[in-house]
Amino acid sequence: MQDVVNELKAFVRYFGFWLLICFIDRLIFISSFYEKIGGSKIKEILRMFYHGLSLDFSTVAYISALPFVIYSLVSFIPKWKIGRKWLDIYTLVLIVVFFVVSFINVNVYREWGDKISKRAIDAFFASPSGAVASAESTPIFFPILGMIVGIVLFYYIYKRLFKEVHFGHIKSKWGLIFRLLIGAAIIFTFIRGGYGRATLNPSKAYYSEEAFNNHAAVSTQWALLRDYFKSSTLKKSPYNYFPESEDLSNYIKPAIANNPDSAINVLTTQRPNIVLVLLEGFVGDLVESMGGEKGITPHMESFIKEGVFFDKIYSASDRSDKGVIGTFSAFPAQGPESVIKYIAKHENMYAFMQELDSAGYHNSFYHGGQSEFYNVKSYMLTHGVERVVDNANFSPAEERVSWGVTDEVVLNRMIKDLRKEETPFYSSIFTLVNHEPFQLKGNYKFGSDNNANKFRSTAYYTDSVLYDFVEKAKKEAWYKNTLFIFIADHGHRLPAEKYEISHPNRFHIPLLLFGEVLKPEFIGKKISRIGNQTDLATTLLHQLGLPTEHFHWSRDLFNPTTPQVAFYNSKDAFGIITPEQSISFDNVGKVINYQATKDYPTAKNDSLLNVAKAYYQTVYKEFLKY
Repeated sequence: MQDVVNELKAFVRYFGFWLLICFIDRLIFISSFYEKIGGSKIKEILRMFYHGLSLDFSTVAYISALPFVIYSLVSFIPKWKIGRKWLDIYTLVLIVVFFVVSFINVNVYREWGDKISKRAIDAFFASPSGAVASAESTPIFFPILGMIVGIVLFYYIYKRLFKEVHFGHIKSKWGLIFRLLIGAAIIFTFIRGGYGRATLNPSKAYYSEEAFNNHAAVSTQWALLRDYFKSSTLKKSPYNYFPESEDLSNYIKPAIANNPDSAINVLTTQRPNIVLVLLEGFVGDLVESMGGEKGITPHMESFIKEGVFFDKIYSASDRSDKGVIGTFSAFPAQGPESVIKYIAKHENMYAFMQELDSAGYHNSFYHGGQSEFYNVKSYMLTHGVERVVDNANFSPAEERVSWGVTDEVVLNRMIKDLRKEETPFYSSIFTLVNHEPFQLKGNYKFGSDNNANKFRSTAYYTDSVLYDFVEKAKKEAWYKNTLFIFIADHGHRLPAEKYEISHPNRFHIPLLLFGEVLKPEFIGKKISRIGNQTDLATTLLHQLGLPTEHFHWSRDLFNPTTPQVAFYNSKDAFGIITPEQSISFDNVGKVINYQATKDYPTAKNDSLLNVAKAYYQTVYKEFLKY
C-alpha cells in the first residue's frame, strides 16, 4: 500500500507543478495589463485566480492524463519497462508550448482585444509574413526573454521536484487497479469540472461586469484547446437563443425597415465613375469631425467640407477580412468565423460590384499587398471585378513596407490606369500603410517613440497621399463625372488606447462621399444618423438606380426613415447601438460586458439584446447555408 501512496503523491506533485505554471500564465497576463483591472486591484486579482481555478484544474488534468494512463497501463505488463526519459521530454515540450503561448497571448490581446485563439493561429498560417509584420509593432525582446527564462526555470524546477521520484514499484495487481481507479477518477472529475449535466466551459470563470477581469480568469491554454476541439463553427452556430420554429424577423424588421418613397437622391447623374477607398484601420478617433484628435487628418477635414459626411457609422467587425465582406457584400460579421475564408461560400453571395458590372461599369481593385491573403483576390474576381492589381504587379524597385507596396505608389498607378479606362468605371483601393507595424519610409509626423504615435503618423501619411491622389485626379478628364467614397474596413484600439473590444468607439469609422457629381445643396452636409458599414451597398445602389434585393442586411443611409441602429461584432461578443443606448453581450460568459447608460431600464436592455441576438442568429444561419 505504501508504494501506491508514494506514486499517488508523485502524481499530486506533478499536478501541483502544472497548476503553478497555470498561475504563472495568469500572472503574466495580469501584470501585462494591470491598468485594465476594474475595481480594487488586489481583491480583483484574487478573484481572478479563484474563479479561474476550475479551468486551471481541467488544464492540468488534461496534461496529466497521458502520462498517468501510459504508466498505469504499462504497469500491468511486467515485461514492459518504461523509464522517466519520455516523461522528461513530454514535460519539456509542454513547458515550451505553455510559455510561448503565454507571451504570444499578451501581444495578441494587446492588438485584438481577444486572447490567442484558433482564429489568430489560422491568420498566422494564412500569411506568416503578415503576422510577422504585425508583430513588428509590439515589443519582442522582453517576450522572448520571458519565454526563455520561463522554460529554463520551470524545467529546472521540474527536474529538482522529481529527482528522486521513480515509478513502477507497485507489484500488487490490486494496488495497480486501486491506483488506476483513484487517479482516473481525479483526472476525469477535474477535466469535466464536476458531475453536473453541463460540461465545463469558459463561462465558468466569468464573474465580473468588467470584460478584462473575466478574460484574465479564463485559462489561456484551456480556452485555446477548446477553440480547436469544440463543435465545428462550420456546422453549428454559436448563436442559438431562439427556437428554430420562431420567426425572428419580428425582432429584425424594425431595425431594417424604411419607407422607400422617402429615399433621397444626391447625385446629378445615375452613371458616375466611382472611386472607392477602403481605409485600413481608420478609426473615428483620427478624424476631428468625428470627435477625434485634431491635426492627424487635416485633408480629410477639407474633403468633408466638399462632400456628404456620415459621422456615426460603425464597422461590422474588428478585422479586415470581415470589413471587406461588410463593405462590398453588405453581409454582417460572423463572430468566430469569416465567410471570405471559404471560397465555396463567398462565391454564393453577392457584392455590389456585380450590379455595377451588369450596369456596364468597368471594375478594378488595387492593393499594395498580397491580394491572395484571406482570398481577397478570388473574392474580387468572382464578384464583378475584371482586374486585380496587387503587390505582384509592381516592380521590385518600387517603395515597399512590411505589408507590400506603399499606398502612394499604388495610388499613382491607379491614376495612370484610369486615364486609359473606359467609362463609366468603378475602381477601389484597399490601403495598407496604416496597418501594424505602422512603418514609414519617410518622416514620422508625430514621432515613432510608441505605437500610438506611429499610428498617428501612418494615418497622417494616408491622409496626405489621398489628398495628392485627388489633386492629381482633378487634372484628369474623368474627374468631373466621378464620385469618391472613403470608408474604413474597421476601427482600432489606437490612438486612444482606452476602449475595450466591447466598446462601440472601437468600431466607429468614417464614411464620406464627395465629388463634383454631388448636387450643390448636399456639399458640406453632415449626416449624424447611426448606421452600419453594411449600409453602403444599398445606399450607393439606390443612388445609381440599381437593384438592391440581394442586400437585405443593407439600408439606405440617405433615407430619413431608416432606423437609427448599428450592430458590431468581435470573436466572442456582439453589440447594438441606438441613440438611447449602446450595449454589448459576451457570448462566452453570457453576460453584458458593456452598456453606455448604466441606469437604462432592464426591460429595454433585454429588448435591445433580443434584437441583436435574433440578428446574429439569423446571420449565422445564412453563413452556414452559403
